[in-house]
Formats: sequence, C-alpha cells, structure tokens
Amino acid sequence: MAAMDIDAPAAGGPRIADAKDLTRIERIGAHSHIRGLGLDDSFEARKVSQGMVGQLKARRAAGLIVQMILKGEIAGRAVLLAGTPGSGKTAIAMGMAQALGPETPFTMLAGSE
Repeated sequence: MAAMDIDAPAAGGPRIADAKDLTRIERIGAHSHIRGLGLDDSFEARKVSQGMVGQLKARRAAGLIVQMILKGEIAGRAVLLAGTPGSGKTAIAMGMAQALGPETPFTMLAGSE
C-alpha cells in the first residue's frame, strides 16, 4: 500500500490544509431569525413576516396577550404555552419576547425541566 500525502488533493477535492478551523464556528440558535410575531397594526398575523410563518391564529392570540401586557392588564410574570412537539411554541414565545422589547427576559424550558 502506498503512503498518501495528506496535503495532496484527493481526486480534485479540497486539501486537508484547506479545511476550516472548527473551533471558530459560532453557534447559531434555531430561532435566531425571529424578530417579532409578524402582526400588522390591527394585530392580524401576516402569512410571512419577522421570521414567522404559519400559525396565524396562535400568533394573533399571542399578539393580544402582548397588547394586554403592554397595557398592564395582565397580572403575573410568565406565560405558559402548551402544544404538541413542533407546533411552534418556542417560535411564538420568542416572538412575544421580541415584541415586548429588549428588557424582556426569555427563558426556554423543556417539559422535563
């Protein structure tokens, strides 16, 4: 068996020396694209807006909760969202936190926690 030169390209592919340094890759959150609930001025959900897609009724309901919080009509310090896995709970919660402003804390918990 012949010895391989690790710096030689294999069949026209990139050389190992050209590979990226994996320690420099930044972690990007799954919901980092969310910028709000994607609602218009009358709190109706747009089909695609501010990183949100679908769940029009749930987004509108979340917008009403945000509106009530901003007006001081809701007592309490947390909102609990329930639903099946993959239904958009985390995205809606992130959108609510974004809509409430940068001072709003956002803590994501799994059901087992």
